[in-house]
Amino acid sequence: MSVMTLSIFGTVNVNTELRQKGVIRKLSTTPITRTDWILSNILYHFVLAVISTGALLLVSYAVFNVCLYISAWLPLFIVLDVFAFVGIGLILTRFTKEAESASAAANAISFPMMFLSGSFFPLDMMPGFMQTVARILPLYYVNEGLRASMIFNDHMAALRYSAIIGVFAAVVFILGFVATKWEEDQ
Repeated sequence: MSVMTLSIFGTVNVNTELRQKGVIRKLSTTPITRTDWILSNILYHFVLAVISTGALLLVSYAVFNVCLYISAWLPLFIVLDVFAFVGIGLILTRFTKEAESASAAANAISFPMMFLSGSFFPLDMMPGFMQTVARILPLYYVNEGLRASMIFNDHMAALRYSAIIGVFAAVVFILGFVATKWEEDQ
C-alpha cells in the first residue's frame, strides 16, 4: 500500500505540476527523451519504494517481532508494484490539467483500492460483491503475492500473483507511456 501511494501520488502530483508550469514543454527542447524522463520517474519511485519497504520491515522486526520469509519475491513485487502504479499515475496525469486536481484524481483511485484490496481488512469479512470488486484491483494481487511469499512461503501462489500483476503492470505502463506527451496543447 505504501509503494502504491508513493507511486501514484508522486507521479500524478509532480508531473501535473511540472506540466502546468511548462517545465515538461521545456524538457522537450533538451536532449532528454520522453523515455529517459519516464525511466527516471521509475527509478526515483523504485528508490523510494526500497527505502519505504526497508523501513517498514525494520519496524516490523524491531517493534513487533514479526517473522517473515524474505526472498527474491520481495524485490520482484516491489518492481512490479512500482511499474503498475507509476503507469496508473502516468495515465491519470494525462487527464489532470491542474496541480490542484491531481491529488483528488489520485485519491479517487488509491483510496478505494486501499480499503477494498485486503490491505487493512480480510476479504472474508466483506460481502460477496465487494470480494468480486477486490479481485479486480491490482493491489489485491500485490497483497496476496506478498502474503504468499512472505508469510506462507508458497512459491506457486507467489508466481501466479506475480504473473497477474506483471501483465497488469505491463499494460498500464505501456498505456501511461503512450499517454505521456512532451508537448501539450495549452
